[in-house]
Amino acid sequence: MKRLKTILTIALIKALIVLPVLLTACGAAKEATPAAPESQSQTLNQTQEQSAEAISDSHPENMNDIGEGANVFTFKTIDGDGNESIWRVHTGKTTVGEALVEVGLIDGENSEFGMMVSHVNGIRADFVEDDAWWAFYIDDEMAMVGVDSADIEEGITYAFIYTPA
Repeated sequence: MKRLKTILTIALIKALIVLPVLLTACGAAKEATPAAPESQSQTLNQTQEQSAEAISDSHPENMNDIGEGANVFTFKTIDGDGNESIWRVHTGKTTVGEALVEVGLIDGENSEFGMMVSHVNGIRADFVEDDAWWAFYIDDEMAMVGVDSADIEEGITYAFIYTPA
């Protein structure tokens, strides 16, 4: 029952994040989605902007090489205290999710919605238990796909950022 509750909660969060984007992309009127209170909306935007800035401002000299294979990409994490870790991941896998699981940087459960990431770099973020989640970013933008659906592309930086609810 707890697992079902977790899956449903995460599905609701994903729907609330993706729905406005889809409506905007389809040209739907802004009135079609309920507006968040202004302070909540501002806080979310500030958090997302700060997260994206943190990804951009990282220093390559802190990068660690991990894994083996011909496909290479940069992966970053920012934990709940703002500490950043950076890896250059080498893999034979084709998706970011497969590669990160292979080298032990992420863990989670597979569901009908894709992989629900619960641990990144050994740190848990469980929405039900911790009131937080791991936000997946592709090149400074919150991803519109799950980590297990993101194909590895050369020159792209992928990141998980600990995000309090």
